[in-house]
Amino acid sequence: MSNDLFRRQALDSLLARRRAVLKGGLAAAASMALPGLAGRAQAAPETPLQFIGWQYNPQIVAENVETFKKLYDENVNYELVPGEYHAVAETKLMGGQHIDMMYSEEDRLLRWNAAGWSRTLDGLPGLDEIKSKMYPINVKNLSLPNGELGGLPYYTGFNSFVCNEKHLEAAKIQPPATWEEMLEQCRKLKADKIAEYPYIAAWARGWSMMSWTLFSQWYSEGAKVFDENFQPVFDQPFRDVLQFNRTAYEEGLIPPDVFTHQAESVPNFATGAHTYMVVHEYDQKVFNTPETSQIAGACKNVIMPGKTRSTFLWTAAYQMGANPVDEERVWNLMQFFGGKAKDGQYHVAKRWAVDYGLGSAHKEVMEDPDVVAAMSKWKDLDVARKQHETGTTRDVAKSVWFPEWDWYMMGEAQDYFRGQTSQDQLVDRLQAKYDELKQMYPE
Repeated sequence: MSNDLFRRQALDSLLARRRAVLKGGLAAAASMALPGLAGRAQAAPETPLQFIGWQYNPQIVAENVETFKKLYDENVNYELVPGEYHAVAETKLMGGQHIDMMYSEEDRLLRWNAAGWSRTLDGLPGLDEIKSKMYPINVKNLSLPNGELGGLPYYTGFNSFVCNEKHLEAAKIQPPATWEEMLEQCRKLKADKIAEYPYIAAWARGWSMMSWTLFSQWYSEGAKVFDENFQPVFDQPFRDVLQFNRTAYEEGLIPPDVFTHQAESVPNFATGAHTYMVVHEYDQKVFNTPETSQIAGACKNVIMPGKTRSTFLWTAAYQMGANPVDEERVWNLMQFFGGKAKDGQYHVAKRWAVDYGLGSAHKEVMEDPDVVAAMSKWKDLDVARKQHETGTTRDVAKSVWFPEWDWYMMGEAQDYFRGQTSQDQLVDRLQAKYDELKQMYPE
């Protein structure tokens, strides 16, 4: 077997586990990953806690559930939700399915709380101590507009700007400091036949793909997108980022099929065919692992180009259902997954950090020597810390209407990049969608 084929198979296997499009095999995979209740402690309650999650390494989540059950003499049903997680989860919640704990991105904290599907955590024992040991920016991410905490952290991340050092050496260039410089470098890389498509990013329509890419670029350029009152600000920096991406597509600097790439275009960059990428920070581990990448050791994280050089920073969450079957039991589950267990260990957060590169909102986890040693193998920690410190939170996500505007925006942006609409038409449509949603969801 060739090295390239081996890497490809290893990467395919990793991504299948990571964000598996499980399709018809979903039920079988879930039944294999989630052992039955046989063999659990006799003291476990008869009524199980109901926990749902998305398609990121569900087999590891299932193992963590089993660890919790043994440690707490508990009973938990873990359900893997396929497809567009938040839309499916909302369908379940609207249909009345009982859920005690659920994955969530921060743009669903207020939306699900306002709908009566989740509850805040204020008043639960030990919460103040938990918050004191988290980074303030993550506490902010997880807080509702009234200041109450909407969930505990699953992980925290930001979009990185990474480069293929092999290409930079061949072209004798340094990473760009501005998007204008980035465009000129990509033209040179293409003209010199170093990379046919020097630039790549996650442009598929999905909450963790096109949206996160664009907001990272907008914040790096100083675009507010929405002001402190959550009013649209479609200013020149906002427009400049849109134009950069349209130009990159028109000039063939990014693959023409980028809108249909799976797994956030991670497998594509791992081939070594591209020079620059805007990507989730934790995916650098894939790029610098020999079993899953053809550029292992040559993928370098650098500060995002742009006028501010900021990026989009987020905190994913575990939310508690509005009517937990037993508040104390569900709070134990929340703390085990979103913090420290009763034995004093960060079982889940540390495992995600060491094995998969996911950042944690808990200071003790990120300062743990094992975590530092593991992460330093595949990224420049100094650059990552600086990018984290200058990251921008998407505060507009704390509005009920934002997820719907965001989904609409991605489709319109794709059409604009393809040249199907003008920039003025795009901006007018985004404004009109905002106006429509504000009527649907009055304050």
